[in-house]
Amino acid sequence: MTYYAHSVSGCPEEQWEPLARHLAEVEDGARRRGRRFGAEGLAGLAGRVHDLGKYGPDFQERLRDPTKRADHSTAGAVWAFERLSPKWGRLIAHVVAGHHAGLKDDLLGRDGRICCKRDLLGAVEQAAHADGFVLPQDVSGPAGMRGLPRESGFQMAFLTRMIFSCLIDADRTAAAAFDAQGDGVEEVALPSIAALETALHEWVGGRTAVSSPLNTLRDDVLRAAIANATEPQGVFTLTVPTGGGKTLTSLAFALAHARAHGLDRVIVVIPFTSIIEQTAKVYREALGALRGAVLEHHSAFEMEKEGEWSDKRVGPDRLRLAMERWDRPIVVTTAVQFFESLFSNRPSRCRKLHSLARSVVVVDEAQTMPLPLLRPCVAALKELARNYGSSVVLCTATQPALATTPTPDIPGFPGGFKAPRELAPDVPALFAALRRVTVRDIGTQDDAALYARIAASSQALCIVNQRAHARALFQAIRDLPGARHLSTCMHSVHRARVLAEIRTDLEKRRPCRVISTSLVEAGVDVDFPLVLRASAGLDQIAQAAGRCNREFGRTPEESEVLVFTAAEYRVIQSLKAHAESGAEMLKLHQDDPFAPPAMRAFFEMLYSRKGQSELDKPGVLDILADRAGDMDFPFETIAAAMRFINDVMVPVIVAKEETVTGEVKGLVRDLRFAKGVGGIARALGRYTVGVPRTARNAMIAARVAEVIRQEEFGDQFVLLLNLDLYTAEAGLDWKDITFRNAEAMILS
Repeated sequence: MTYYAHSVSGCPEEQWEPLARHLAEVEDGARRRGRRFGAEGLAGLAGRVHDLGKYGPDFQERLRDPTKRADHSTAGAVWAFERLSPKWGRLIAHVVAGHHAGLKDDLLGRDGRICCKRDLLGAVEQAAHADGFVLPQDVSGPAGMRGLPRESGFQMAFLTRMIFSCLIDADRTAAAAFDAQGDGVEEVALPSIAALETALHEWVGGRTAVSSPLNTLRDDVLRAAIANATEPQGVFTLTVPTGGGKTLTSLAFALAHARAHGLDRVIVVIPFTSIIEQTAKVYREALGALRGAVLEHHSAFEMEKEGEWSDKRVGPDRLRLAMERWDRPIVVTTAVQFFESLFSNRPSRCRKLHSLARSVVVVDEAQTMPLPLLRPCVAALKELARNYGSSVVLCTATQPALATTPTPDIPGFPGGFKAPRELAPDVPALFAALRRVTVRDIGTQDDAALYARIAASSQALCIVNQRAHARALFQAIRDLPGARHLSTCMHSVHRARVLAEIRTDLEKRRPCRVISTSLVEAGVDVDFPLVLRASAGLDQIAQAAGRCNREFGRTPEESEVLVFTAAEYRVIQSLKAHAESGAEMLKLHQDDPFAPPAMRAFFEMLYSRKGQSELDKPGVLDILADRAGDMDFPFETIAAAMRFINDVMVPVIVAKEETVTGEVKGLVRDLRFAKGVGGIARALGRYTVGVPRTARNAMIAARVAEVIRQEEFGDQFVLLLNLDLYTAEAGLDWKDITFRNAEAMILS
């Protein structure tokens, strides 16, 4: 009989896809992807046997009768487990078993899925042999993988996900090509790294910047970084104070380094969604006609069901496909998307991982990697640089102390980077030249005292740690001229409009008094003479200082950053060690608390106070080390543990914005009826506010919000119905709804 991989509805079997052909295509595609990091043998074998179970009679019957069910993933995994050498056979077993439902826990153990399904093997092997399908005897892994014995568990789990990525991308691409029958997503010709580098250099050279010491300094930093581009691959640091031009410098180095070493792409990892669009806009402006090379990947909506973003059977959508594959020369993404994908078990998130090999990864604001997950994040970056042909650039004004041995008398960061190379010239002199503010700790301040300080200055920015404090303090100052409020209770289009108004007021020297949460520290280009900052880590205080005297229009003595302890609001527990360490550093380094020695001492103190276990709170590295022997890695558990935000905020769509375009209302209308919603969801992300899931559930129960297309997408798309809850001054306030819902539950 003829065995098939895919059927075609309404067509005779002669037009179905033969299984042997599909397996050969996926093997070839996976092999090509794996070749980029020396694992073509493993990747190709995973592709060859991933659908081995389709040789079983149950699956062939299912093609003819869709009401029948058949498991086609397990047989190939059982074959790998039983027939291959233990190390590589177990890796392939994980990959093949999870290529539809995801990588699972307890796959290989005594009670695991593999051991319980050994009876599948005989009939499937016999059918494959009858079809002329040759099963290999064994496989070899990548040669020369570097690393310490204690890191072998981490490395093998990492390699498993990378092989998984090769298989997923090859399988979905092959299936989509067969389904499309010539009508699928066309390949788009993309510019080379060399062409992008040339375009950037021409734009930089053609700028008509005003001659000034600051611009001269920025040019010196840029030239010094590019001069280092031919250095051997590895881990680099770019330590440049705010205003030193690190956004363009990091891109210029990355492109030059990628060209020099024949690398495929540049991936820029940014901690905050709020500045991704800003950074991508700068890149596109600089690249001019080649702007299409830049891909932004961020969304408020993260689909939970596999296949909802797949390119299979949904017609052409180049943007969605690019977001799944990261196959553009320049990718700008969030730290959440980047690091959670590296530890994910889901096919849609893992699909792009092979694209990280042979790339330059620029980690912007590297100090913002969350402390409870810091050691696994560092281990992942180190592994990319060590065994996957990538280079890593840690780019920030507040460089974290992540080197293994920074000096002979300092123990360093266990498991950290070995001797990262600095790209900026004479970093101490650079910080001295760019010193722009005077920092003082003014002790405990209640809101009345803060009001007095803000009222006494016609232009002042006050940054607090909690949204509730920002809202309360704004209510206190709202009658002062130029009073404004910024927080993540406002959707990003709203925030962008308010920021534009703030910049105009500052430029025209009009009164401008702003209360904000820490979001304003995330690369927002504003310039105040006075900044007040609630207790925080020294790195956050330095970021706040970047909003003061940004353009050097005043002397440091005229530009104050005042650090205070809020009387009415305690420092939340997760920030306590940061704030305590920051306060101590302000006392010890009063002359220049933001200089590199002070910042290094801050991070060393912070890491010491936390302890090694708190820098890997879920114990990911220990779990993987313990499972190195049997390779029965708990992929599902680790993926859940590596969530960057434990108190998950879920999106609420706010169809309210004072614009003449009416964009958001049109998007909501399209969302209700469109067949494909990927592009709509991405555009709607700009009109969402993140709220706690319990609060959103209360809003739905109170009928002030509704779920759109729940039967198809669950509770992914929730629309605010009562727009009175969203104000132009403060954004979305759900407190009363949550309180009323809780009160009703108590009364019932």
